[in-house]
Amino acid sequence: MFNLDYLPSGDEFHLGWLAPWPLWLWILVILGIFVFTIWCYRGSSRAPKRHVALGLIRFILLVVVAVLLNGPVLESHRELHTVDQVLVLIDESGSMAVPDVVDDPLQDNRMTRQEQVRRLLEETGEEWDRISEERDVRWFGFHGHPYQMDAPDHSIPLNLERPLGSHTRIDESIARAIAVSAGGPISAAVVFSDGRSDHGLKSRPIADIRSAGVKVIVVPVGSAEAMGDLVLESVTAPDQAFTGDRVPVQVAITRRGSTKEAFDIVLRDRRTGIELDRKRVDGGEQVRVEETLMGVPDLGGTATWSITIEPDKPDLVADNNQKDLDVELLDEPLRVLYVEGSPRWEYRYLKNLLIREKSIESSIMLLSADRSFAQEGDRPLSRLPVTVDEFSQFDVIIIGDVPSGVMSPEQHHLLQEAVAAGGAGLLWIGGEISTPSSWAQTELADTFPFNGPFEMPSIGSPVQMQPTDEARRSGVLQLSDDGSSQWPQVLQDENTDWSKLQWAQWIQPSQLKPTSSVLAETIRVRDQDLPIPLIMSIRYGIGRSIYVTTDEIWRWRYGRGEQLGEQFWIQLIRHLGRASLAAAREIAELVPSQRQIPVGQVLQLKLKVFDESTQINMPESISVSVINTEGRLSTNLDLQQSAQDLDTWTGAWVPAWAGIFRLSVDLNGVDIETQVRVEDVTLEYQRPETDHDSLATLAEMTGGEVVEPDSIESLFNSLPDRSINETEIRRAGLWDAPFIFILLMVLLTLEWTGRRLLRLA
Repeated sequence: MFNLDYLPSGDEFHLGWLAPWPLWLWILVILGIFVFTIWCYRGSSRAPKRHVALGLIRFILLVVVAVLLNGPVLESHRELHTVDQVLVLIDESGSMAVPDVVDDPLQDNRMTRQEQVRRLLEETGEEWDRISEERDVRWFGFHGHPYQMDAPDHSIPLNLERPLGSHTRIDESIARAIAVSAGGPISAAVVFSDGRSDHGLKSRPIADIRSAGVKVIVVPVGSAEAMGDLVLESVTAPDQAFTGDRVPVQVAITRRGSTKEAFDIVLRDRRTGIELDRKRVDGGEQVRVEETLMGVPDLGGTATWSITIEPDKPDLVADNNQKDLDVELLDEPLRVLYVEGSPRWEYRYLKNLLIREKSIESSIMLLSADRSFAQEGDRPLSRLPVTVDEFSQFDVIIIGDVPSGVMSPEQHHLLQEAVAAGGAGLLWIGGEISTPSSWAQTELADTFPFNGPFEMPSIGSPVQMQPTDEARRSGVLQLSDDGSSQWPQVLQDENTDWSKLQWAQWIQPSQLKPTSSVLAETIRVRDQDLPIPLIMSIRYGIGRSIYVTTDEIWRWRYGRGEQLGEQFWIQLIRHLGRASLAAAREIAELVPSQRQIPVGQVLQLKLKVFDESTQINMPESISVSVINTEGRLSTNLDLQQSAQDLDTWTGAWVPAWAGIFRLSVDLNGVDIETQVRVEDVTLEYQRPETDHDSLATLAEMTGGEVVEPDSIESLFNSLPDRSINETEIRRAGLWDAPFIFILLMVLLTLEWTGRRLLRLA
């Protein structure tokens, strides 16, 4: 009846107007209606009282119409309060896992930046609960983008997720969080972060934040003092070695962040604590440092060693400064076959060395000797090996200046297979007559670390030798009097005649095969800018071949007796022997194209099966399991058999995550694995230091402020009140209410009836 359904029940309401007239207009309208009513009923003298009654009805009717023209409504007023939002953004990028926050100064205990955030939130839990009752607090995590989180329950320890993101975009994450919260007023955006971002502050997201009128309050976490990090990335050593052998331990260390300080690399025996070797690395800008340390085990069994970084200043993450390694030690002698064409000077001294060395079981054959000559060695031979079993009895085979014709093509093939499939080591000693020229047309030419032509000229002048970095990494050519790994200075002194090699073959660097490596080269050669290779090495199948271009090492005995020559040859022979030991245990090898690659780069994999009986039973497609650092299966890769080489399977993998992964094959008796390190080369992990300056700039550009963790309580006084108080007015119109229509019809009916009774027109 009164059209009040729209008004909330129980609310107070009063009369209002949609288009109210001013008072002067009301006065004119009332006077006009009054004059108009008198004019309508003028000049009638009959029943004056009835005329007055009808005029009053018309007057009321017109006044009601005038009132309706003002839009009369019934109004209900309600006060509304809209709370503002507080956006809390917590950095969950990878850099938040850096433990650079001092927890206990006395014990130098450190906690991660993420742990610092957790403690700050727990310590202020009551304040956050109070704010949550008064305001809408929205929790976000972010790294490359923001994502909403559940509000923390402060009655239990806060359990933040482990850092996930490899990228951080602080300004963009804040702008997106504001965009998804645009449904209500925003008090401020509170950011807990270390400030480390992929890029600087960008103008567009900053403009979006400023246009939204939201100030950013930053809480910088992490150490404000720049601290770099030394990371012991990898330690590589032979799985097996001989007792008393100089075992090379290759170490790769990465400098991360601003660290430029010097440090020591120390090799220790874990059981005794004895220091076996130490290398000093000077400070500098070099990001990656590679060094080789030498350990000499003197007991059988297993050598239990550790590699430790000892920085001059406190390191950011001490946990990544040490790795352990175990080396299985063998007391059995190394089996060596030495074949020489004629009794040249190098033969005489090398032969005596092999016979004298207790760790070597030698068989020596001098081909130029007559039948009455008694071949020397621990196991003298009357002829060269002619079967697979006879060749397999030797770990290392040394071929001097020997014509290829002393062996049949079948023996050439057997020796090649002994290296490629059996893992034997092959040591060539060049000569002026037959090696390598007479071997050019044989299968064994493939074992040379260089390509033809094989008619090698001599250098033509005395030269001195120096080892390369590859020799240091391999642990060979470490000649010294005091046990150090430094090349003797006397061998580099131009005034020392006995250190000069009077003859050596001249191999051009362009002749070297792509997979070969140079172990030693000339120091200086007249009219030559580039050094000339003197000793080269190449991996051949699962074995290894080394070529020495000179037979003048015997001259060093004039300066130091047998010591330098003995160290020179024994280290090369044992290097080949270690390769033979490793190969003896393998029936296959899984080789990645790189041992260390960035995320997203293609890694080529090759599986080669050396055992023919195993190869026959292998399927055309082989699955490779990729295991992450937690021991979980990350993915499976398929390797396809090569149509040209039936003993080879190839495939590719594109790693999506950083970490150390084990790639393993376990099928039909083949149980082999290899390890690959995948690095994230983004700024997130290359620069672990905080960037509090960028956070301060962000706060300044958005009209916010910086709240230090030590004064976190002041944060809650810095939150502006941007809640909105509004009055909601609900109106119910009266012009279309039924009772208005009834009133008008009643007034019209009364006037019409009265005029009919009085016989008025």
